[in-house]
Amino acid sequence: MMACATATSPPVQYAPVQITGVVQFYNLEGGFWAIKSDDGQIYEPTNLPSASQKENLHLSVLARVRSDLVSIHMVGPIIEIVQILPLSVSD
Repeated sequence: MMACATATSPPVQYAPVQITGVVQFYNLEGGFWAIKSDDGQIYEPTNLPSASQKENLHLSVLARVRSDLVSIHMVGPIIEIVQILPLSVSD
């Protein structure tokens, strides 16, 4: 009798993206925080720190687009934040 073997896949690698935009609260499906980029794209972060959950906070984010996740909000790509930097008002 032969045993079945399955190959294990390497972990999925997600290319980082640089996003500059503002934090906004959307009152949809219970409400959630998102980042609206300077070019108008809305991103739904999985891990926006509570210290950054401030309406119209301008920031720069290095993130991974998580195409393996889904959300009921359906506003744009879901991202996992790798690095976040608040920007001053003059930027």
